[in-house]
Amino acid sequence: MFPSLADAGLLSLAFLAPLLIVLLGMPPFMKSLVRRGRVVDDVHKTPPTKVPVPGGPLLFIGVIAGEAVAFFAFGSLIPVAVLGAAALAFAVGITDDIFVLGSRSKPLLLLLAASPLVLLVMLQPDLYQSSLAFPVLGATSEHFTIYTALVIVSFPVVANAFNMMDSFNGQISWFTLLTSLALLFGISLRTLTSPGYSLAHAAATLPLVAIAAGFLVFNRFPSKVFDGDSGSLMFGALFAALAVTGGVEIVAIVAIMPAILNSFYIISSVRGFVERRRMGSRPTYIGEGGMLHASMEPSAPTTLVRMLLLDGPMSENQLVRAILALTAIACLLAALTSVMTWVL
Repeated sequence: MFPSLADAGLLSLAFLAPLLIVLLGMPPFMKSLVRRGRVVDDVHKTPPTKVPVPGGPLLFIGVIAGEAVAFFAFGSLIPVAVLGAAALAFAVGITDDIFVLGSRSKPLLLLLAASPLVLLVMLQPDLYQSSLAFPVLGATSEHFTIYTALVIVSFPVVANAFNMMDSFNGQISWFTLLTSLALLFGISLRTLTSPGYSLAHAAATLPLVAIAAGFLVFNRFPSKVFDGDSGSLMFGALFAALAVTGGVEIVAIVAIMPAILNSFYIISSVRGFVERRRMGSRPTYIGEGGMLHASMEPSAPTTLVRMLLLDGPMSENQLVRAILALTAIACLLAALTSVMTWVL
């Protein structure tokens, strides 16, 4: 169904509220981080420059505003569940930003991010459907227990996949913006083609698009602020929660395939979860002229970035553009998956 003029206005507000909070609030927030000494070295610059971190708390405020608008506008518990998942992932991330969590405790804590969905589905049974919609083949049969177990496991997987894509200037903001647009397209297409499918799904997705777009202004090359784990883990939890409540899980998996492969390469090469701050060797190093090179050390983790650099050195900008090209292709395939699932 197409939104009415009033609904379109409410959807616009769910997008504009978080966008304006990030655009107007980030400059003074960055200054406060600098005053408190919350800065880190941008190690991919020669010489390293100081960048304030984490920007995650302000991004989370934007999420609160956007999801609150979506909740009061459409009266569904979907924005509440999405916000709850984001809040728990943000709590894990900000704790890691300040105290540094262990490589195993962080994924375990992120399992809790699914709890708002699991609890609220008891109050609103249509919060999510316990089946998967595949293109052409259609939907699987429903099985609440198995599906809910998969939902719980998906949160640390997706959140850490986003976190591992947060290495270079503009990488996480561009990646989140592109994948959230692919997610929004799938949810919007399902809304238009499925009778009774609530606009609350689209409304709950718009804050993620908005904060990614707003954050990109400050995070693109050369970055003026980093989001920290509080931002990247929150982005991943938001994405996972929206994919589950929107019933577009397969579309979401296709869209973030570069991040999934990147995390798989890292985990398999280091044989388990290892905090990146504690890895013995870096996958890249800076050569002459600030060019990035792939490390040839056997102990260096295998990453998507390292594989791209095996063909030759790149500047940071060139490297991020190569990663984004892969992401854009994945998002186009995700859009095609949406069309094949709900139109053909």
